[in-house]
Amino acid sequence: MAFFAVTSAVNADSKIVPVTPINPVPNNGGLPRTPMAVPVLYIDGYTLTAGDYTLGSTIQLLDEDDNVVFSTYVAIEGDIQLPATLTGNYEIQIIRGEWCFCGWIEL
Repeated sequence: MAFFAVTSAVNADSKIVPVTPINPVPNNGGLPRTPMAVPVLYIDGYTLTAGDYTLGSTIQLLDEDDNVVFSTYVAIEGDIQLPATLTGNYEIQIIRGEWCFCGWIEL
C-alpha cells in the first residue's frame, strides 16, 4: 500500500487512540533498561495522525478475522490517510521492534 505523510497540527476534533502494550518484555527474555514510551496516535474520520513515539513503527489494522487490511510504515510524524472503503471496528497495532501496542478504532 502507498503511504504519504505530511506534518500537520492535530485537528481539534481528533481523538487519541488509546493503546496498550501487548508485549511489554522484549523477546530476549531480559527486562528493558528504560520504560518503553507509549506511541501517540490521533484519529479524525479516516485520518490518523502519527504523533510522539511513532517514528520507525509499523501501523496495522486487523479485521474481525485477524486479517491485516491496512499496513504502513511511519517514516515521519504526520497524517496517514486510511482507505475510505474500510468501515466498522478494527484492531490497531503499532509495532516497534519487539514491542506491540494494541487498541481499537471505529471507521
